[in-house]
Amino acid sequence: MKKVIFSILAASVMMPAMAQEAKTAPAPVTKKYNYTRDPDLSRWVIDLNLLGGGMKQDLTTGTSTSGYLNAISQNTNIGKLSFDKGSSLGFDAQLGYFFGPGCHWGVGAGFMYLSQTGNLNLDKYHVEYQATDAAGAIYRQHITGNNMAEWTKSTNINIPLMLKYKYRFSKAFGFTADAGPMFNMQMKNVSQNNGNFDYEAIYKYSLTSGGDGSPYTYDASPVPGSTSELITRAAMLNYNPNVDLNAEFQKQKAAGYNVGLGQTPAVDKSTVSYTTGSVGFLLRPQLSWYLSDHVALNFGAYYMYQSFKNNNVANYTFMNTKMEYSSSLNNVSSSNVSSFGGNVGVRFLFGKLRDTDEDGIPDKKDKCPEVWGLEQFQGCPDTDKDGIQDSEDSCRTIPGIAKFNGCPDSDGDGIPDKDDECPYQAGPASLKGCPDRDGDGIADKNDLCPDKPGLAQYKGCPDTDSDGIPDNEDQCPEVAGPASNNGCPLPPPPVVEIPLSTPILFETNKTIVQETSKPVLETAIKTLKDDPNAIIIIHGHADARGTNQYNMKLSLRRALSVKKQLISMGADGKRIKVMAHGEKDPVASNKTAEGMAENRRAVMRLNVE
Repeated sequence: MKKVIFSILAASVMMPAMAQEAKTAPAPVTKKYNYTRDPDLSRWVIDLNLLGGGMKQDLTTGTSTSGYLNAISQNTNIGKLSFDKGSSLGFDAQLGYFFGPGCHWGVGAGFMYLSQTGNLNLDKYHVEYQATDAAGAIYRQHITGNNMAEWTKSTNINIPLMLKYKYRFSKAFGFTADAGPMFNMQMKNVSQNNGNFDYEAIYKYSLTSGGDGSPYTYDASPVPGSTSELITRAAMLNYNPNVDLNAEFQKQKAAGYNVGLGQTPAVDKSTVSYTTGSVGFLLRPQLSWYLSDHVALNFGAYYMYQSFKNNNVANYTFMNTKMEYSSSLNNVSSSNVSSFGGNVGVRFLFGKLRDTDEDGIPDKKDKCPEVWGLEQFQGCPDTDKDGIQDSEDSCRTIPGIAKFNGCPDSDGDGIPDKDDECPYQAGPASLKGCPDRDGDGIADKNDLCPDKPGLAQYKGCPDTDSDGIPDNEDQCPEVAGPASNNGCPLPPPPVVEIPLSTPILFETNKTIVQETSKPVLETAIKTLKDDPNAIIIIHGHADARGTNQYNMKLSLRRALSVKKQLISMGADGKRIKVMAHGEKDPVASNKTAEGMAENRRAVMRLNVE
């Protein structure tokens, strides 16, 4: 950037217009905003967030009873599992980088820890399977769940890869958002069973002992046989509706049978870890409160989705004969977790603020952020090094003086070169610094006659003969003449004589001589003047309309009218004679209007005596 600026300045110095203001010189920037905008902030950020809210799980469970030996499927229901009262709490830390000219978009990665709790509810749990008691006797074990509420706590560790967005719209506030995938690295569930169970048993006598010497065998029939001993709630009530079930079951348990009502698990806690990794999604919009250009607090909401798989569902047993509890999560083949809530975070923007022109002055403090400048001028340049910054220098590429805002006065006439139309010749301010040798008020550079006083309308040249043509364009400057003859007088016009015998035409039944006949009359006057012995005879004629007698008189009057006109022009009447011809001697046909117009005439002829 520096090399480019210096190259432009060097070229400007060599230009002929070096005394004028450089058109390409950088202008100072007027800050539109009173805060540091995103392009000028640090591109690197560290985000620390605390998030908490609710959670939901969509659970898919296995249906296999293979974990129970010889389970009687018709009488076995491993239960329907549901989830409620979910909550989520966690934190994450991310390193982010914003790119592009606007620095609004970025990417980030980091670490997230989540702790999520809730209740698992197992409805209608009941199993019947083959078991062996402490004495080695084979029997059918019944287990029925009551109030099956299971509290669970899940912890998981994720690596978020986020697409980030931020926009600072005022000094104090802005908007930011994260969106992208999360890669789960570990999922651990700790559960505690808060329910209780009814343990019942069925013994079936065997006529012959088995290979193990037991007098009992396994009753696999959905409906126990008549030879079976039933230690069950239903059997006792059927035998005696008023029986004290709890006391009776305690009695049977004391006798060595594995039975009891409302039994709590001997082991009521369980740990489940999902070994299959998963990919989730996080969306987190937030409002930013900027404490400074380097620290902002973020407040907003989040939505997160995670999907987990469990490959160890086979051979699952929720409760066994020894009253050992195994979490129902062990029977979950997939879990889709949605969590949502509020987020509070802090963002640290670290590193240097943007310095576009690399002059060591951040753009937020640089009045000329696009051009390399000096600290003493708040980042603006002093191109001509005259001690006046370009933003206040009217001639940024030529050294000048403060009096003229950085412009020089080369001719010392008190007018800065930028306002001086003749910067190297002294002249008055009234003529914008240009001289006037002839003192006619017109600057020499605009004066076509700079050594001779003249008029502004003729660009400083005089008009001696006042013919409207300046002397420098007048070929006859001392004698007036028209512009068409380059200011010289016109020669007299040539005399054009009209023949004396040219007919003088009249209108129908008229004797008035028209103005158009004046040239032939002038010829007659000149003829009489040139030859004192000349006599002119005027012959009058008429067209064929009217009687011959009338036409004869009309032609006479026409001849007399021409004679009268000549006398008025100075002719001697004694030297003019008239003759009437009436309609005789036509020169054209009287059958057409054009012919009759030619016959209505008077013709002068010369008679020399």
